[in-house]
Amino acid sequence: MNVVVIGGGKKDIPLFETLAEALSIRILGIIHPDDAAVSDIAGEMDISTGCTLDNLLRRPDIDLIIDLSGSKDVNKRVRKLKPARAKVINRSITRLLCQLLQDEGRVTYNLIDELTREHKSLYEIGLSLSSARNLSEVAKVIVQHATEFTNTPAGSLAVYDEENNEMSIVASVGFKTALARQKSWKLREGGLTSYILKQNRPVVISNISNHPEFINKQLAKEGIKSLIACPLFLDNKVVGIIYVDDYKVREFKARDISVLSLLSTYAAVAIEKAKLLEETKRLALTDDLTSLYNYRYFIRQFTVEISRAVRYGAPLSLIIVDIDHFKVYNDTNGHLKGNIILKQLANILKDESRASDIIARYGGEEFTILCPNTDKTHALRLAERFRQKVEEYRFPDAYSQPSGCITISAGVASYPEDSNKPLEIIDKADLALYMAKRMGRNRVCAYIEETRRAAL
Repeated sequence: MNVVVIGGGKKDIPLFETLAEALSIRILGIIHPDDAAVSDIAGEMDISTGCTLDNLLRRPDIDLIIDLSGSKDVNKRVRKLKPARAKVINRSITRLLCQLLQDEGRVTYNLIDELTREHKSLYEIGLSLSSARNLSEVAKVIVQHATEFTNTPAGSLAVYDEENNEMSIVASVGFKTALARQKSWKLREGGLTSYILKQNRPVVISNISNHPEFINKQLAKEGIKSLIACPLFLDNKVVGIIYVDDYKVREFKARDISVLSLLSTYAAVAIEKAKLLEETKRLALTDDLTSLYNYRYFIRQFTVEISRAVRYGAPLSLIIVDIDHFKVYNDTNGHLKGNIILKQLANILKDESRASDIIARYGGEEFTILCPNTDKTHALRLAERFRQKVEEYRFPDAYSQPSGCITISAGVASYPEDSNKPLEIIDKADLALYMAKRMGRNRVCAYIEETRRAAL
């Protein structure tokens, strides 16, 4: 097999030597070596380094092109100039090829064809991962290909949460019992997960019965007999673990392990990218201090919900909440403690609201609660529950307030009786809030037409 090598440097000399020692491989040339040591070793092996890329790629007898340049532009040019019959592989596949050459001491055309197919599959995985919209989609792609590569009936992907020191399953296939429902677990010293994360290579267990210390209730109930667990690292940071599992005792092949190890490199990068994108989206939609939705998201979602309410003839209510005498609290205790009040109030609103409610920080000490499928009567009850819970809560230094405790006032407006336009509903809920303030604070008011006249 005739091979051309593009790029590479001193660190790649072991690759050149392995390829040169294979009887069935003939290196036609090395293009653009970036180190004198490469030229020296090439000279010793009687490999040409003097040709230009254009001239060398005109040779019709090239079977394989190894692109070590790492450059998209170079790779694109190589694919444009190469003979139609020539295959192109990158550094990762080359390492796998050399490892197999060292392990087996031989190479065949069938092996090269298989490696090329694997390279194509990995390339397709890269495309799938790049088009995935979130972490869940990324994880599904990884698990699907991991089980296909290793021909295993089940598999999963868990990501590591450093803050809570736990693993969370984000995708799984093939499980029948408790493992299919398990979402997260704490790491424990001496357990299987802790053992896996301490390794810098895939952990292969051909018969888990030989490792009783790693058998837990979930594995036993599921009937898993063998597995490969590949830890995912990026810049020495733990990202997660890919698991592939079988229901029978099995001796995994070296290629299963090698391909899964290679996939783990793609997976770690893709997972971190997906997490970063999700965090960026979250920050764009949430308030930094309270972790509630921000004004921008609230307005956007209000438009969506009002359209849905109009379409289906369903009620919709808005509650605006304001902390009473919050300026007094900040002036007395400082803004840092004021921020604590805001965060604690946000938690109360989250705890007391329903799953369908959309809670946002509207600005300063004001919060909004958008209540789909909720008429004004039920919204008033919900707002009153908020008010009571806040009044009962023991906020720090609340004794400094005029009333001796932290309280809120709230205004309520609804569709369809008050308006079918978001901004008008906001305005009327705000007027109702104003009336609650005028009537002595620590109370809830609903908008009625008399509210506007009284506010004038």
